[in-house]
Amino acid sequence: MKKVRFLIITAMMLIIPALLTAKTYSLEECISTSIQESEKIKALDEGEKAAKSGKDSVIFSFLPTAKIEAGYQWLKFNPEPEPMMFDPGIPGVDPIPFAIEMPEKNRTLSITAVQPITPLWSVSFGYKAAETGHDIVKLQKELTKDQIRLEIITLYYNYQMLSESMSILTETKEQLKRYNAQATNFVNAGLSDKRAVLKIEIEQAKIDQQIQFIEGNRNLIKKNLSIFMNISSSDLELEPVRTSEMLLKASHEELESLMLSNRIELKILEKSLSISKHQEMLAIQPFIPSFVLVAGYSRTWDSSQFQPEGTLFFGGNISWNIGFDWGKTAFEVKKAHHEKVKTMLDNANTKKMLELQLLQLENDITIKSGSIEIAKKEVVSATENLRIEEDKYREKLTTETELLDASIALRSAKMKLLNSIWEHEVALNRLAVTIGAGYSDITGGGN
Repeated sequence: MKKVRFLIITAMMLIIPALLTAKTYSLEECISTSIQESEKIKALDEGEKAAKSGKDSVIFSFLPTAKIEAGYQWLKFNPEPEPMMFDPGIPGVDPIPFAIEMPEKNRTLSITAVQPITPLWSVSFGYKAAETGHDIVKLQKELTKDQIRLEIITLYYNYQMLSESMSILTETKEQLKRYNAQATNFVNAGLSDKRAVLKIEIEQAKIDQQIQFIEGNRNLIKKNLSIFMNISSSDLELEPVRTSEMLLKASHEELESLMLSNRIELKILEKSLSISKHQEMLAIQPFIPSFVLVAGYSRTWDSSQFQPEGTLFFGGNISWNIGFDWGKTAFEVKKAHHEKVKTMLDNANTKKMLELQLLQLENDITIKSGSIEIAKKEVVSATENLRIEEDKYREKLTTETELLDASIALRSAKMKLLNSIWEHEVALNRLAVTIGAGYSDITGGGN
């Protein structure tokens, strides 16, 4: 019994801390959860369902309409019909009267089916327009997913950058502790005055303040991510990642080809032009004669000499509205045509803007890649300069001011390199997401 109790207590001691620990999320988990919990995506889901219902409803316009009528009436004739006379045509024989038996009730049932033929022209283009509209809603949802993906990537990588910045500041803090100990020894030995220690302590206070600032920004990013993911920030931990410093390998022509094939905005432009073309064809419908097929059957349970018991009919009707309404229709057609041309011109201008954006994204990556190389050289230079200043300071051949300036220069160079690396990584992801390509499709190698 004691052994069982011991095992239970041990298991609880292992399980409870695990339950209390915040879950660690990878980048992909953050993205998938944010998309799943996004109110924007959920709203677009409903919009997609509404567009699909609208498209599906048009299908029934292709089918014939049926009308069923049933009637039940009591009949009263006033005045009563007079007897009809039958003239046998024989000389000397008077016409013979005979009465007409009139029904007292009228019980009927009729079924009529109408199948429009020429109106199917407008129904067809109406369905194509609704179908294209449904496709646009789906594309807009995918575009919103990409926007959320890019936002999460930016936040996630900024958090990683701040975490690595914290390591640099912690390293600097330890460095300043050594300087403080050296300066204190010099003061105690009478080789320096108290100002040396004070300068270092001021720099230490600045580092503490910077650490607080970075920690505050990290918490802010976690809060932002938790809002996207619809979880508590206290339940969120981010899996640490290190950038591999990938380079842009795709040429401008390759990037342009990927953009033309995959970019969602371009697909939406094509769909919008298709809708304007369908609208133009719809506007022509009033100029076309209307032809419909009609079939039906009627039955009465109170037949008479003038009303047969059943009637089956089949045929067609054609009609054509000719008049001043054609003037209105002509202007509607012209309006639809101008709307189509306007859409074509707007699309052409938007494509130019997208091509310009591609160049801007490429230039941004090139600049950030150059910044990495410059920052690396600055780190090497600042590291060597600090080494020299530390050696000189140990021999009391330089002041605390030069030493601290060298330390600050190295810290700034490391921070600059870190920022350049992560900004370059974000820029690569922004380019990939924007043109609708995979990250591996545009990158390769490393610095």
